[in-house]
Amino acid sequence: MLPVNTGGHSTYQNFVVENFRKYYPNPDALSRSTWDIIDRFWNLDLSYTDELMRSRYSVFGPRPRTPSCMQRSYLLSIDFKVSSITEWAAQLKMNPLFAILSGFRVGDTPGVGTFYDFMKRL
Repeated sequence: MLPVNTGGHSTYQNFVVENFRKYYPNPDALSRSTWDIIDRFWNLDLSYTDELMRSRYSVFGPRPRTPSCMQRSYLLSIDFKVSSITEWAAQLKMNPLFAILSGFRVGDTPGVGTFYDFMKRL
């Protein structure tokens, strides 16, 4: 199946607000440097990535992760100074903030192989 991102960047922003409030009812608990990263990614529109990479996916098989979320997640790993894809995939499962900012539902995050598949397509 082709990746689907209906609504573009505004859908991502709505997702972040909805889930952030659920998992972080006290936003003051986060450091200023974390808020700087949140602000940067809040404004970073990667929805063009979905359109650009559409031809890299097959119409057959299970629905893949949204390319813009995969790219955003990889960029977040760089900002949070996690240099290993294996470590980042583990952090996504353990830290709700990383999953939410990436655009993934908490408890439904990509594994290491998904990141490497994405990189190959990119």
